[in-house]
Amino acid sequence: MEMGYSSLWWDVLVPLWFVIVALVWVMYILTDGFDLGVGILVPFMGNDDVSRRIALNSVGPIWDGNEVWFITAGGAAYAAFPEIYSAIFGGLYLALMVVLFALIFRAVGFEYRSKRPSQAWRNFWDWAISISSGIVALVLGVALGNVIVGLPFVKSTLLYGPNSLEGFIYGVYENGQFHTYPAIIGFLQLLNPFFPNLEAGIFKLLVGITALLFVIVHGAAWLMVKTIGEHFERAKNFVLKLWPITAGLWVLTTIWGLASFGFEHEFMTKNTQIIEKTIHIDFYNWPAVLDKVFTYRDNFLFQAPTLVSIIGWVLLGLGVLGVIGIYLFAKKGSAWGTFLSSTLAVIGILFAVATALFPFTVPSIYGLEHSMTVWNTAASENTLKVMTLAALIAVPIVLAYTAYIYKVFLFKLSPEQLKEAAEKGQFSY
Repeated sequence: MEMGYSSLWWDVLVPLWFVIVALVWVMYILTDGFDLGVGILVPFMGNDDVSRRIALNSVGPIWDGNEVWFITAGGAAYAAFPEIYSAIFGGLYLALMVVLFALIFRAVGFEYRSKRPSQAWRNFWDWAISISSGIVALVLGVALGNVIVGLPFVKSTLLYGPNSLEGFIYGVYENGQFHTYPAIIGFLQLLNPFFPNLEAGIFKLLVGITALLFVIVHGAAWLMVKTIGEHFERAKNFVLKLWPITAGLWVLTTIWGLASFGFEHEFMTKNTQIIEKTIHIDFYNWPAVLDKVFTYRDNFLFQAPTLVSIIGWVLLGLGVLGVIGIYLFAKKGSAWGTFLSSTLAVIGILFAVATALFPFTVPSIYGLEHSMTVWNTAASENTLKVMTLAALIAVPIVLAYTAYIYKVFLFKLSPEQLKEAAEKGQFSY
């Protein structure tokens, strides 16, 4: 086996950890997604303080626990695929800082909002929670769009020679020369609708806006679960009014992505030795690499291996069912049906994207020879073995604890409950 790795590493551990890391990220989007959506909706739940407090208290006991999945996702990516972590978090450092500061500001809003009775004070923090929650959802959505399209980095060994350190470097080619990016340029390229081309630039912004809308609908569905009376009706109306825009934009984004030239990636080099080595090592002779040219349109469930195509289409079908179910259940007034449909939509769509990417983790706009795959970014075999053992022990415990916490706090909220708690001097948001 090449590079001293066993079949266990090539065929089992690396693909397994691709699935695990994807699963942890989906868990973050699912859990923190609905409380981000609730946060965005806080100022719109009513002009009275009680209505806004009901929205805040619907996620009050769990929002900080949900954010732990973000840390877990970053840690899992760092340990299992260190090259991805170093390239993405290093090259897009400012984007990460924007997300972190928004999360911090949002957390301060939750904790400080009810510390003073002043209406102006509370209005300020309500809008602070809403805006910061929206920033997190939008930036993470745009980041996902950029990952799908491809990021501007090169493999250093191909740029500087076989004796250079292994790694990926952000930068731009100008007049045949490669120049590294300052951090601010990397962040601006994330939001640039003309980079790497107009089709791809529009697509990644569409992904961001679609993600923002899905998060709001997901949050409104959670409010349906947690509220009664007029607040339930208000949340239901949010779902029904936003659903046509969200579903329509998702369909447009999906079609745009499938048809966009921004999805196409192929070998840019003419050096046959580099191509052969890239196919043999980086792609491990992955069958989707056809005629030494690989395009995203091929990979997106058309010319990928049969099993991957079947799984991808099934997941995409589940996403479609979830999107349709959101409207049907909301129309009937079924809170749990709406929320579970929203959950199914998020799971199906995100896992379909992950399946479509495989065996890539992050493509490079400068060619397949520079792109990240599950194999050329993975940690060592011993590392993945230890992590697998730890995951088998820790993950069931974490999931069981999470399920228990949700069960404990899964009760309906009403204005009377908040007033009674306030009279007793009990803390609430």
